[in-house]
Amino acid sequence: MSPHMTKLFSKTSRTMFILMVVGLAGLITGCDKRTAPVSPAANVTVTVPTKQNIAQYITFDGTLAASQDVNLVARVSGYLDKILFNDGDRVKKNDLLFVIQQDQYIQEVNLNQAIYNQTKAELIRQTTLLKQNATSQAAVDQALSNSQQASANLKLAQINLSYTEVRAPFDGLMGRHLIDVGNYLPAGASGLKLASIQVLAPIYLYFALNEIEVLKYLQITSKDANRKQGTDKRPVYAKLQTDETYLHEGFLDFAANQLNTSTGALQVRGEFKNANVSLIPGLYASALMLTSDLKEGLLVLKSAVLSDQLGDYVFVVGSDKKAIRKNIKLGQTYGPLVAVESGLIDTDQVVMNGFITLSPGQTVNATVGKLPEPIMPALK
Repeated sequence: MSPHMTKLFSKTSRTMFILMVVGLAGLITGCDKRTAPVSPAANVTVTVPTKQNIAQYITFDGTLAASQDVNLVARVSGYLDKILFNDGDRVKKNDLLFVIQQDQYIQEVNLNQAIYNQTKAELIRQTTLLKQNATSQAAVDQALSNSQQASANLKLAQINLSYTEVRAPFDGLMGRHLIDVGNYLPAGASGLKLASIQVLAPIYLYFALNEIEVLKYLQITSKDANRKQGTDKRPVYAKLQTDETYLHEGFLDFAANQLNTSTGALQVRGEFKNANVSLIPGLYASALMLTSDLKEGLLVLKSAVLSDQLGDYVFVVGSDKKAIRKNIKLGQTYGPLVAVESGLIDTDQVVMNGFITLSPGQTVNATVGKLPEPIMPALK
């Protein structure tokens, strides 16, 4: 091949190579200019935080007990004659409940009344004779003693007669009767139990604080004048096993004067009005006692809080309908809700559902939801 042809061939090859490179570059550039896929709008449920007074608290296991509980007993022997209430009745103070056969005791009163009348008359006669120097001082003294003894025996007979009527010692709720009419009731030092009567309004809830909890309690009440006077009335809340929140509000009215050395716990008691008698003695109840002063706070759904290496956060929806991550600092939980100490404001639209695949900046379709109730009512 001539030098001229060789030169021409080489030039042509270079030209073709350049065209191939340019074409390949164009192909690559064309691929790079493809439109990136756009994330679809996420469907989410949002709600603003619940704003209410909250406080630090401790919960305890407790047992309800009647504020007054009395066993009605037979204090004299005899046959049971009458039962004047229905089991479970509400009765008033001094209502007649049981009657023990009275004939014998009425006659004993009559007998002792007659003896007393006789001794009283003899005392008057002896006193008159003494003024006339017709009897001795010893005879007068004996007549006085006889009269006093007769008076005492009469009063004892009257007391025994009164014991044949068993009356309600206070307004309360009767239990069932334990002895039927016609049964003989023997006399005894402790008496035979006939029934029980209880006061359920107010009602008590007993629970115990361990040593650490006692110290916390003393710390928050150290400046409380009521505690120094021994009349602490700090609020206590109660929740039965079927209650979703601490519906029942009472106050602390008693604390033992020392810790139990075997358990290391201090027994305390809350008093509850129980006007509708929804709290029954013997039931288990959870007690909630505050360990800090009240302050206004924000509560969000606990399950809406996410966590990563940067800490806890939630998604909120901005005015442009896009998701925004907000880092938050959490406080104590209140059932399904949790307190947010910082990072949110009360107008934030917090995502409570649909946040699993959500990412910051993503457009959302928001539906307004509703937060559940916290475990305790708004505190005052």
